[in-house]
Parts: sequence; C-alpha cells; structure tokens
Amino acid sequence: MAEVAEPDDADDPGDVAPSRYLLERVEIRGNGRTDAGIIRAYVPIRDGEVLDAADPRLESVRWRLLSTGWFDDVRVSIERGSERPYVVLAVQVTERNTFIVQGLAFGVSEGLLNSDDPNTQVEPYFGISLAEGNLFGTGVGLELAALLSLPQQGFSLRGGRGSIGGTDWGLTGSLFFNNGREFFGNDDVVVALDECPDDPAMPCEMSRNAVVVYRRYGGSIGTGVDLGTTLRLGLEWHFEAVELVDRPAAASHRRGTEIIPIDFHIHDGLSFVSALEIGLEHDERDQPGLPTSGRHIYVNADLSAQLIGSSYDFVRVQGGWREWIRLPEAKHTLRLGLYAGAAVGDTPFFYRFYVADQSDLIPSRMLALNLDRRAPPNLLGTSIAEMRAQELAGRVDVEYSLWVWEDSGDVRGLVIYGLVGAYSLLDGEDLRVAIPGYEGFSRAPIDLTFDVGVRLDTVVGVFEIGFSTLLGFVQL
Repeated sequence: MAEVAEPDDADDPGDVAPSRYLLERVEIRGNGRTDAGIIRAYVPIRDGEVLDAADPRLESVRWRLLSTGWFDDVRVSIERGSERPYVVLAVQVTERNTFIVQGLAFGVSEGLLNSDDPNTQVEPYFGISLAEGNLFGTGVGLELAALLSLPQQGFSLRGGRGSIGGTDWGLTGSLFFNNGREFFGNDDVVVALDECPDDPAMPCEMSRNAVVVYRRYGGSIGTGVDLGTTLRLGLEWHFEAVELVDRPAAASHRRGTEIIPIDFHIHDGLSFVSALEIGLEHDERDQPGLPTSGRHIYVNADLSAQLIGSSYDFVRVQGGWREWIRLPEAKHTLRLGLYAGAAVGDTPFFYRFYVADQSDLIPSRMLALNLDRRAPPNLLGTSIAEMRAQELAGRVDVEYSLWVWEDSGDVRGLVIYGLVGAYSLLDGEDLRVAIPGYEGFSRAPIDLTFDVGVRLDTVVGVFEIGFSTLLGFVQL
C-alpha cells in the first residue's frame, strides 16, 4: 500500500482542503539501473496537481511498476515539500534481475519425415525462450525463442515498450519463422503417393500419417494500454506468409467407423494470414512467477479476412481464468483453472486447437509447432481418440502446490505440484452429428489429464520438471 507522511498538523492555507496537497515533484529512489525518466512515465500524476492520501492513483503506481517485472518491491509515500501545501511523492524501488529463462523444453518426439515414410522416427528436440525485460535500463523488453529438432525448426523475436512518448500506450513488434511438419489422420490412413513404400507390411498408398510440410514467416505490430490497476487492453495486427512445401494430393482416414477424406486446412502454394487481435487481460497475481494468491483472466479474439489481405476468413476466440488460493498453511496453494476456445470459418490448421495443448501426457506445441504425431492416452475410452486439431476446445483443472524450501538468494525456492483435469476437443459438426461407432458416454469427446513434478524458482526464471510427459511412451 502507499504510505503517507502528513506534511503538517495545521490546516493548509488557501482554498486547498486540509487533507489535500499540491504535488511539488516526484522523486525516484533506489534505481541503480533503470532510468528515472522511464519510471516516472508510470506515474500518472503531474507536478502541481491536487493530491490526497486516499488517491487511488498512488496504489495504481505501485501495481503498474510491479507488473513490469523490473522490481522486487515498490513503495510509494507522500513526504513534506518545501512549503505548505506542497508535498513530494517518493517512489522507492528495489530492482531485480530482468534477464530470465521463460521456458526450457527438451525431450524426444515421434514423427514422420514424409507421407511415404514407412518408419516412424523418434527424434530429440530442444526449445528455449529467453527474455530481457529492461534492456540497459531503457524499459525496452526483448524475447527470443527457438526450437531445434531434425524434422522441425522455429524461432521468434519479440520486442516492446510499455510506455511510448510519455503516454499510457505501449508498442510491441515481433518476427518469426517456422519450418514445420503436420501429421494428419488417425487410423487406416490412405494417401495418393507417386510410388509405394518399401515396407511390405504396408499396402500401396497406406500410410501412418498424411504429412504436410510447410513454412511460415512473418510478424506482428501492436499496442496496449492500462485501463486500470489490473486491467490491460491489447491490440495487434498479425501478418504472415504460409508456404506449402509438400502434401499428398489426397488422403483419407477412418474416423469412428467411417472412412472420410482429410481436410488439410491449408491453401495450396503461397497463401497469407492477416489477422487483427484484440485482447483484455486482468492480472492481480501476487507474483508472476510462482503465484500464491490472486487471479488471472484473459480474453482474446482474432479476426482474419480477405478485406485486410488474408487468404483465410475466420474468427477465433479464446479465454482463460485461473485463481490461486493460499490455504491456511502459507506454504500451500490451490490453483483452479478454466479454459475455452472456438474457431469459426476457414481456419488454418495452426490456428486450431490442439490436443497437445490440452493434454499434459504428450509434448506440448512450441512456437505453434506440433512436435509429436501420437495421440495422448485415451484414459476414458471416448471419441477424444479421433481428435487432433479441432474447432472447439475446453479444459478445467485443479493444481495443488507445496513449498518445500524457500530462500532469499539466487535460488528462491522449490515447489512440488500435482495437477488433475479434464478436457474436450471437437468440431462444430460433432455437436450436431455424433461420430459413428461410439455409444453412450464414449460418444462425448472428453478425457482426463494429470501431471506431477517440481518447480525451481531462481533469479533467472522458474524451471519446471513434469513427469507426465514420460507417460506418452507407455500404453495406458
């Protein structure tokens, strides 16, 4: 909370109310690295303005500065000025390390190089995401992410600043490149091949998956503004070229008891995606790394249309809610989560909702690249087995975390966590017509997911080691 030191016990002179003052100046203290002018831009109170101890802008200053990720602590106080009724607004900051490892992923995944490849390949992959939130103390943030594996590669670079020209509006931009493979088909996949595979166990034109080889490259430019202490509005234009390198001329697969053609959800040759995104984010977590209390809610909508230069006409909406509850024991935290998404129209496959992003039992996508051809274990034996990348998605989960060790040094703590949830994936048509071959409860495309692992909180980021991904290699 903002702290107040009353300037004087006597009433203020003139027509300024006794409990209200005039701001003489703002003093920034404790900043050894961050430029004072950058911090001052986050203070929406100007010299000469009327100020009182209950002004909600004082607490807003604290929350806005903490949300930058540049500081471990921010204290705002009112002190006596040079004369009555003037006061000094003191902003005391404690700086923190702003270079962090946002994500680190490594493991093995199963895939195919091409549709006519008779043998699946298990390949190692490595992904990393680095961020500098306050480059040379200028307030500029940079993020670099890369994924390396034999069949797929990708990178992205994103930069931005939270306040431009002393206004409340920020500016962001990004560039990215993906060289990827997408695996289509569930069972009994038949593709149109130029020649038969070498594997005698696979009849001519039979394949384990229909493989699409593609490249994506482009970027985005956007802006955002704080609408309150914890609410932010974001606007972004995303533009990219999509190059189809190779795919079967035609393919089909078995879905339930029916054989249906495969829709690859990508245009031939060179196509383009131009999409406008609008998002609202409400964030009141006590800390972004390992929260122990608070709430995080977001809603994003993407609109892509030929009117703005896109080859694809679609709308995608998704939103999420997470609530952290500190249990009576301060070292125990319960986290509740809810997610939902819907895509309508000619949605390219990489904008659809993937089972890899809903289940914790197979490797998640990274940089929008699908690493693994396999489906997760079908624990409930439902029609979720037919789902890979769909139009509708939903998930609910609950997580319990226990701090087993905590320190104030470079390694701040160790957390053990356990998670269980349920998720669903389907297309709009599945709401009207059930997938043939499933009866009773199994017709509902619902399944369970779970995870257990440890998180290590350090000055360079939070590292997570989850054990459930290893179950992707076990037949459950």
